[in-house]
Amino acid sequence: MMIFLYFAGVVAGLALIIKGADVMVDSSSDLARKFSISESVIGLTVVAFGTSLPEFVVSFFSILNGSGDMSIGNVMGSNIFNSLVILGASAFVSSIVIHRRPLYVDIPMSIFTALICSLLSFDVYLRGAEENALSRWDGLFLWIFFALFMYYNYWLSRRKNDDDKVEHIDQKTYMIVLKLILGLVVLVVGGQVLIKSATEVAHTFGVPEAVIGLTILAAGTSAPELATSVVAAYKGKLDLAIGNVIGSNVFNVFFVLGTCSLIRPIYVEQIQPLDVAMFIGGPMLLWTFSLLFRRINRLMGFIMVAAYVSYVVVLVRQVI
Repeated sequence: MMIFLYFAGVVAGLALIIKGADVMVDSSSDLARKFSISESVIGLTVVAFGTSLPEFVVSFFSILNGSGDMSIGNVMGSNIFNSLVILGASAFVSSIVIHRRPLYVDIPMSIFTALICSLLSFDVYLRGAEENALSRWDGLFLWIFFALFMYYNYWLSRRKNDDDKVEHIDQKTYMIVLKLILGLVVLVVGGQVLIKSATEVAHTFGVPEAVIGLTILAAGTSAPELATSVVAAYKGKLDLAIGNVIGSNVFNVFFVLGTCSLIRPIYVEQIQPLDVAMFIGGPMLLWTFSLLFRRINRLMGFIMVAAYVSYVVVLVRQVI
């Protein structure tokens, strides 16, 4: 009976996190417009941060509970899911044309973030250290990259969109702030419920916490990106479909892991070489298709989703 309650807790926690993130994004966007901040800046900051809030909340409470593998597994798994499943599913809806900036800047940046994260995390294999960890110095290093990434995007948006119009709203400021606080409370409660329930599931079935983070938590926290990209592809906004994924991948590594490791070092014990290979290989496969064909069609989307399903099957077989 208890195991059903734990699974219910996982579902309830995910639902609360997604709803809380949704409320926070809407209210933060309203607050930004209230103070005459342009849409381009809102998109680069509020929306990008909002889509990574579920990953941040899960990773934050994971490290507070001493589950470093669940924390980094959630981020790595989310990025794998983003690169393979979300873009693959979006390609089922509409063939995604890859333009110049995603091809030469955004997708390589996603690969770069995966490489940097791997180099900093796996000290035993790469530097002969006694344990694998993202230290506070590593977190500072990631945050420097995050700041540079945000500045570059802000500069690019201002250079191209100096005449952006600001949409003013008449809503009372205190109402917006109350919604913002409510969204934050829902996020925090959902994060605590999810981590406690997922940890109990892992302990009950003897499943490594890293596997829980790489699969259930990763897919759940990527639900906002999945919905956004598929709907964007359906509406023909293909740049948004791919930009949403790439932006989330960069935020997950630089902001989420950077912030969490600054708070407390993240010790990595259960992440395997296959996980790292998929972490780097997902955006690499996307880039390969993009370089060769300048688009992601339904066949390529099927290959990407099939690669993810095969990876999950291997993870499940390892713990059965």
